[in-house]
Amino acid sequence: MVAVAFGQKSDLKNVKVLPFKEKRELVSYMKTITKELGVKCSFCHIPNDYTSDKKANKIVAREMIKMTQNANSVMANLNFKEVSCWTCHRGNKIPERSPFKMS
Repeated sequence: MVAVAFGQKSDLKNVKVLPFKEKRELVSYMKTITKELGVKCSFCHIPNDYTSDKKANKIVAREMIKMTQNANSVMANLNFKEVSCWTCHRGNKIPERSPFKMS
């Protein structure tokens, strides 16, 4: 659930892993994600029902956001720069894989 400060409730609904309390913050963040993945909002969301969890891509995105948050927590402790969706995706829905097979 969205964090609530000083007894104020947020207008946001079904925001489970992001710390935003205001719609403008959330929209700004989502615009960044769409650019980093090279997608439109409808890739994860049902138009006119952004709170719905019916699209599998939204569930995957939520897990990827948690993964990025966790990575950034570890990276901060190691004094490294922050990572984002761009780090792996580089404007692609699915990150390109290395031409070398990992053993």
